[in-house]
Amino acid sequence: MIPVAWYEKFQVSKKQADDLRKAGAALWNMAEPGFREKATHDYLSGLFEILGFSVRPFEGIPGFIASFPEKSGAPSNTSSDQSGSSGIPAASQKTAPTSGTENAADSEGRIALISDMDGLPNPEDSTGTYIHSCGHHMQMAALYGAARLLKDAASGALRHMDFIAVPAEEYIDLEYRETLRSAGVVSRLSGKQELIERGYFKGYRQVVSTHAAGFQEPLFISSVRSMGGFRAMRFIFRGKAAHAGAAPHKGINAQNAASLFLQACAFLREGFRNEDYIRIHPVLSYPPDQSVNIVPALVRADTYVRAAAIEAIDETAGKLKDAAKGAAAALGASVEIEEIPGYAPFKANLDMHEILRTVTEEMELPFIDEDYSAASSDVGDLSQMIPTIMLGLPGVNGLFHNPGFRVTDEDAAYVLPSAVLVRYLEALTGC
Repeated sequence: MIPVAWYEKFQVSKKQADDLRKAGAALWNMAEPGFREKATHDYLSGLFEILGFSVRPFEGIPGFIASFPEKSGAPSNTSSDQSGSSGIPAASQKTAPTSGTENAADSEGRIALISDMDGLPNPEDSTGTYIHSCGHHMQMAALYGAARLLKDAASGALRHMDFIAVPAEEYIDLEYRETLRSAGVVSRLSGKQELIERGYFKGYRQVVSTHAAGFQEPLFISSVRSMGGFRAMRFIFRGKAAHAGAAPHKGINAQNAASLFLQACAFLREGFRNEDYIRIHPVLSYPPDQSVNIVPALVRADTYVRAAAIEAIDETAGKLKDAAKGAAAALGASVEIEEIPGYAPFKANLDMHEILRTVTEEMELPFIDEDYSAASSDVGDLSQMIPTIMLGLPGVNGLFHNPGFRVTDEDAAYVLPSAVLVRYLEALTGC
C-alpha cells in the first residue's frame, strides 16, 4: 500500500484514489477481444464524458479520442449508443474507413496519451471468456486517472493533450479480423496500425504509452528503451491420407513433415546471435475432424518471428522458409508458406526517457531503466514515426498472458501511475 503521506505530497485525495481504484476494478471485470471492446468503450468513454471531455469515437471500431477543453472542429459524442461507434457497423455502413489529414486536423503539436483496450482469451474457461492477463485495464485506468487529476487541478497541460483509447493490441483472433478487413471495416489487423492508416496520429509531437511491468519492487516506474518486432508466419504442410493401420505406406504423413520442421527450428536456435534477441515459438494445429486412424494429410504450423531489428526478422524468416521446404521435401509432402506483417520494433525516445527518469526521481520513486524487452506491441509502429515512450507500471504479480495474472496492489496499479503521469505530462508540456 502507498503511505497516506505520499498521497498528500502529490495532492491525490482519498476521493480521487477511491475513484481510480473503482475504475480499475470495473475495467478488470469487462475484458473483451480486440475490435469487439463495446462494453469497455462505453464505460471508458462515459467516464471521460462525466469529466466534461469532448469524446470523438472512431468510425466502425471501438475506441476514441478525448480532449479538454473541447477543441474547435472536434465533434462531440454525448451518447454511448451511437451507430457504428463500436463493433461491426451495419451493412449500409460497410464503407472503407476514412484516412488522411481530416483525422489529424486538431492534433498538430499535441501530445497523445494512449491506452490499449483489449483482453486475452481465458484458457481455463471453456465458455470463451476473456481476461485482462496483460494488464490493459491498468492502462485504461491510468488514461482516465491522468485526465481526472489534471482536470481537477485545472492543469494547463490539458490544453496540449489528447487521451486516446485504442482497440486490438493483442495480435490474435486473426481469422475474425480478416473478416473485418474483407467487410471494409478495417484495413489493418491491429488497433494502432489501423489508426495510423486512417491518419489519426498525424501531427502529434509525442506519444506517451503505459504497460504493466513485472518487476518485484513494490513501487517503481520503469521505461523500456527497446522492444522486439515480429512477423507472423504460417506453414501449411500437405500430405496424403491413408488407413493408419492397414496401409500407412500409401499415405504421406503431413504431421511427420511438420514435426521435422519443428526439429529444424530447434536446431536453428543455436545459430541465433544474442544481440538480435530472436524468438520463434511454433505451434501445430490440425483439422477438427482429424482421426487417429487416418494418416494426417494436413497440419499447420504457426509462429511469430521476433527480433530486435527488421534485418534479423528477415534473415530468420528466410531460414524458416528453407527449413519448412526441406522438411516437406524429405518426406514427399508439400508446404505452403504465408507471411503476415506484424509489429515494428519499439524504440523509446531517449529525451523522453531521461525526462521520465528526472520526474520519477523527484517523486522519490525507484526508476528502472530497462534496456530491452522481447515482447512486442504495435506501439512499435508508432515509435518509428513519432517520439514515443512506454512507462512500466507496478502492482502486479508478473504472470503475463497467464490466467493467474492479478493486480496485487490497487494503489500501485491504479493510483500511483495516474499521479506520475500528471507530473510527467506537465514536464513534457512545460505546464
